[in-house]
Amino acid sequence: MTKSRSVEPSFGQKRALSLALVIWGCASCSFPDPSPADGVSERSIQVDEQTLRYLSAGTSGAPIVLIHGWPQSSEEWRGIMPELAEDHVVIAPDLRGIGGSSAPEEDWRKQILAGDIHKLVEALNLERPLIVGHDIGGMVAYAYGRQFEEDAGGIAILDVPIPGLAPWEALMQTPNVWHFHFHDQEPLAEALVAGRQVEYFRYFIDHVAANPGAISDEAVAAYADAYSTPEQLHAGFELYRAFDADSEFFASQTSAIDLPHWIVGAESSMGQSLPVLADDLKQHGVGEVHQVVIGASGHWLAEEQPEATVQAILELARMTSSARETRE
Repeated sequence: MTKSRSVEPSFGQKRALSLALVIWGCASCSFPDPSPADGVSERSIQVDEQTLRYLSAGTSGAPIVLIHGWPQSSEEWRGIMPELAEDHVVIAPDLRGIGGSSAPEEDWRKQILAGDIHKLVEALNLERPLIVGHDIGGMVAYAYGRQFEEDAGGIAILDVPIPGLAPWEALMQTPNVWHFHFHDQEPLAEALVAGRQVEYFRYFIDHVAANPGAISDEAVAAYADAYSTPEQLHAGFELYRAFDADSEFFASQTSAIDLPHWIVGAESSMGQSLPVLADDLKQHGVGEVHQVVIGASGHWLAEEQPEATVQAILELARMTSSARETRE
C-alpha cells in the first residue's frame, strides 16, 4: 500500500534541528539523566572488537536511533534530539570509521553497517526500533530492515535512492552524481581532500542545499572534524566505493517484508523521485510504503526545515505504534 502526504515546514522560532534515524520499540526503556544543558550526551560502547560512539538523549519512552549520511556524523542529529527526546529515548551513532566509531575491518557494504547498528541496538536493549536514516544512512536503514525485520518496528529512508532499485540507474546517468565518481578514485580523492575537508564539505553542502545558510560554518567544521584523520577520510569515501556491492545486495532482496517503510524526500531533491522508488520497493516485496515530501528544502532536511522534519519523524513514530498494535 502506498500513501502520499506532504509535510509543510513551519517558520517558528525554534532551535535548529537535524534529520533523524528513529528506532521504535521499548516503551519502558530507561537511560541515565543527561547532564549537558541541551540534554544530549556523548557516549561510547565497546561491542566485540568495535567501539561505537553515539549521542544519547531522553530518559524514557520508545527509543529512536538516528543514522547519519555523508559528509556528516552523528552531530547531524544533535539539534533535533532534544525535541524528539521529550517522549523518546534517542540514539544517534557514528558509522564505522567516522567520528568516534572504529572500523575493525575494512568493509563498508551497507548490510555490514546495518549489522553494526543492530549490535548497538542489542547492547542498549532497544526493542523493535523504528529506524530512520538520512542520505547513506537511509541505505543502512533499508539494509537493517532487510536483515533484522524482527528487531525493527519500521524503516524510514530520508532523501536518498537505494542502490540497485529504481531510479538508481537513471540517476547514475546524470551530472548530479559527479561526486560518486570522484570519491571512487583511490587514493586520489583522499590526497586531494586531505587538509581541505572544511572547504570541500562546505562546497558540497551548499551545492545540494535549497537553504545553504541553514547549515552553519560551525556545523561544517564539526563534520570535517569527524573525517579529519586519514583513516576517517578514507572511511567516508569507502561508503561510495561499496555501491556496486550494495546494488547487488539490494537487487537480490525480493522476499516479502511486512515492516512499514517510509520514504521521505525534499521538495528540491528526491521529492519527485519518491513514486518511482516506492513502486520498486513494492516490486521487491515491501508490502507497505508511505511517501512524505518536505517542502522548501534541499537535501539537508533536518537543518533546512527542522520543524517539519521533527514533525514528520514523530508522525512516523505514531504510525509505527498504531501499525504494531494492529498486527498484535
